[in-house]
Amino acid sequence: MTDTERSRLKNIIILILALVNVFLLVSLSTRLLQQRSADSRSSSELVRLFQEAGITLDGDAIPTDTPPAARTLTRDTAADEKVGAFFLGSDLDTTDEGGGIFTCTSDRGSASFRSGGSFDITGRLAGDDPLDACRKFCKRFGYGELTFSISGSGGSAAAVQYYDGYPVVNCTVTFQVENNALVSVSGTHLPDARTPDGAAASMTAATALTRFLDARRESGQVVSAVTGVSLCYELQSTTAAPMTLAPAWRIATDTGTYLVNCASGAVSRV
Repeated sequence: MTDTERSRLKNIIILILALVNVFLLVSLSTRLLQQRSADSRSSSELVRLFQEAGITLDGDAIPTDTPPAARTLTRDTAADEKVGAFFLGSDLDTTDEGGGIFTCTSDRGSASFRSGGSFDITGRLAGDDPLDACRKFCKRFGYGELTFSISGSGGSAAAVQYYDGYPVVNCTVTFQVENNALVSVSGTHLPDARTPDGAAASMTAATALTRFLDARRESGQVVSAVTGVSLCYELQSTTAAPMTLAPAWRIATDTGTYLVNCASGAVSRV
């Protein structure tokens, strides 16, 4: 084969590859447009159904996100000890009490951790600024949505734990302040250790809203507006798996917040 023939063959191959890329790009663009059109029709239909039920729903606010996979978490007493040390100091006496109970004590107070992730810590747990201690704990251990209810020298604060960027709606922590001192912390803390991830859930926001509307009709619950739709996790516990994170859609309304389980479709009120 001459150099001219090789050059011509090379140009032909380049042209073929370019045409294939153009075809793939056109095909992908067509599929995206079709999906967007289908999403738009679905949103419009949902808005109509909600309007017929007397509920306001903003079609532009319906997410198209894909739910995360479920997570099964593994108990980690080392993680429990880190939480205890944050409030009680590093000089801890630790004991496995049996029955899934792990305790930490120091001259500042005591902490008790259970296999399902719940814990209670009491004592004198912070220095001169208990509110700053709450903020630092939330930042270090992955809690968000911190709110304070303080009046004078006492009150409380609460926060929600996040996992893989999603809020775990029933995994919270509560701080109690008395006489300008943090005296107790209780709630649930999730470890990082987990089994391999399962398959991602496939329920769309549109399907979750349909499930919610059906459940609302059956229950007769008064709702006049959906104010937000977002993904979250719900902490579930069984004897075999004390800490499982189930993906769910969180539907906020003017009269309360509801969860739609992405696997079962079950609707519950938070």
